Amino acid sequence: MRLLLPLFLLIVSFPMGLWAQSYAQEENSSGQATPTASQQNPTDGFLHFTPLKHVISARSVLDKHGVTIGGWLQFDGSHVVSGGLPRSIAFDGQYLLDISATVDMKQLIGWKNGAFLVDMQSHSGPNIVTHQVPGIQDPDNMDAYSETSIDRVWFQQDLLRQRLQLRVGLMYVDEQFLTVPYGQNFVSLDFSSDASISTFVLPTYPKGSFGGDAFVYPVKGLYFSAGVFNDHSTELPYDPGGNLYLTEEGWKSSWHGLPYKLQIGGWRDTGRFRRFIGGTVHHASGVYFVGSRKLWQPAPSSDRGVGMFFQFGTGPPAVAAVRRHFGAGLVWTGPTAARNHDEIGLAFSDSLLTAQNSFSHGFENEIEGYYQIYVSRRLTIQPDVEYWQHPGGMTTPNSFLFLVRIQYSF
Repeated sequence: MRLLLPLFLLIVSFPMGLWAQSYAQEENSSGQATPTASQQNPTDGFLHFTPLKHVISARSVLDKHGVTIGGWLQFDGSHVVSGGLPRSIAFDGQYLLDISATVDMKQLIGWKNGAFLVDMQSHSGPNIVTHQVPGIQDPDNMDAYSETSIDRVWFQQDLLRQRLQLRVGLMYVDEQFLTVPYGQNFVSLDFSSDASISTFVLPTYPKGSFGGDAFVYPVKGLYFSAGVFNDHSTELPYDPGGNLYLTEEGWKSSWHGLPYKLQIGGWRDTGRFRRFIGGTVHHASGVYFVGSRKLWQPAPSSDRGVGMFFQFGTGPPAVAAVRRHFGAGLVWTGPTAARNHDEIGLAFSDSLLTAQNSFSHGFENEIEGYYQIYVSRRLTIQPDVEYWQHPGGMTTPNSFLFLVRIQYSF
């Protein structure tokens, strides 16, 4: 039942998007609809005489004043092919609806180099993967308990000819820190941020954190950054208090005409954390590294090609389940000229678990592969497979999962 509403919205919004695109193409520079022979089509008549026209016109007016409305609707379906814990449900699904408004402050009120964002989300969950494959790392990075909320509200200001960027508000920390180039389209959480912190204190989806950060770009390709946030991940069953501090330094350049990026960072949390063997500690800290590079492309500046990433992170073994994390992956964009927007991904994750907890195994491993099918600029369909060894570090049998992710942008 919980899939009926988003399915209805997808069915309705898809033709609305097509009609909107058709209408926009028929507008001239003065904003007046240009008569064409196609206006005698019943679809065009419907557009002309219904409130949909006013919705499109309102969006056009907002765009002219620097207010951009957009969003996406995502479905994830999951099936445990083998292993895992026994459950009665063979297949399950969930959805995520995300709508955001981004404001260019210069267009709106003449405030130079300022931007404002507010984002709302509604999602269902959790699905069967949470119960059948209780991994420390999340097999589905969209999985969360059902909720509708404002999850992000922030203001960003660029100064000193865009050499200094300041952001403050309610944010996902891994939007700015711990990002993994080429890792964002994997379904598992392992490859979009580092498991040593994302399974511990990192404030990210579905709960943002209040705080601020600063990024400095002294020369082309180099940046220094720092941030402080006062909330923690929903992965923790308790609130440790304190603040999370992060710093990250990065370098982007190219070698033999192929771009690469290096990121190194560290974090420290001033909260009071419960030790696995009893008692508390007054802080926790760790470091991380991310390296990424394009390995091959058929032509200079081509979006097609093969890219890779490597990630490493540490967590405090007295209070964090993952004491070391290693991850690596390959992503092939445009496997053929005819399918130049499709994408193939393959990645491996190794989480070394702390010996101070009662884990049955000392590690949790995952292999994930996907093929993302580019249907249109608004719609992608992504079959995905995952193999988990020692999920949760306990006695849960090794598990093989099949997932499919469908995303429609509007």
